[in-house]
Amino acid sequence: MNTQYCLACGKELKGRSDKKFCDSQCRSTFHNTNRAPHELEIQNINSALRRNRSLMAHFCPSGKSTVDKDVLTKLDFKFDLFTHIFPFKSGTYFFCYDYGFLPIMDKGTEKMVIVQKQSYMENLNFHPWDFNIVKNK
Repeated sequence: MNTQYCLACGKELKGRSDKKFCDSQCRSTFHNTNRAPHELEIQNINSALRRNRSLMAHFCPSGKSTVDKDVLTKLDFKFDLFTHIFPFKSGTYFFCYDYGFLPIMDKGTEKMVIVQKQSYMENLNFHPWDFNIVKNK
């Protein structure tokens, strides 16, 4: 009989003849390290989005707050990553799931107004082709 070894850690396998891993942790480790490059990119972006959302939730405990951009920059907030936008007459909120930010200037300082998503934001009939950027081209 051929001796088989775990594909992740190399330990000798015992049990079924078609077994490839010694436990679920080794199976998980093997599959995580052998992912396609695009899957790793998706994982990294999702992690950054979750981090952005967590930072906004931390700085916005009561539904709305204002934070200096520099504070979030130092905490590695990724301003170019967001899940969706909410445009309105005087600006655009950039959302990470249920928290959004509006970039503003306050007395020469770059700041962010952070808001928690409100029910009136749910029924937005926004279409990208209606947005001003597209209309100007």
